[in-house]
Amino acid sequence: MNDDFQCVYWYVGEGEWRFQISTPMSEQQVLSNFKGWTLAGEGTNQKENKSIKIFSRKFKNRSDLEVFVLRLKKKNKISIKEV
Repeated sequence: MNDDFQCVYWYVGEGEWRFQISTPMSEQQVLSNFKGWTLAGEGTNQKENKSIKIFSRKFKNRSDLEVFVLRLKKKNKISIKEV
């Protein structure tokens, strides 16, 4: 896993999930996985020089979500967990 890339996600309701991604300011390529998603919020962690973005999307079912999470982990070597 790459500790520089961190992601947590949670259920909002009505099939909607939010993903909070924390990445180094200089390495934003992981965000390409969220094209077409709704950007629900963003900020910076100046202390660690990281960008924080929160994306929102609806999934048809839990298994679609799990496929996305596994693909995200494998493709980006990202630390990810449900909260």
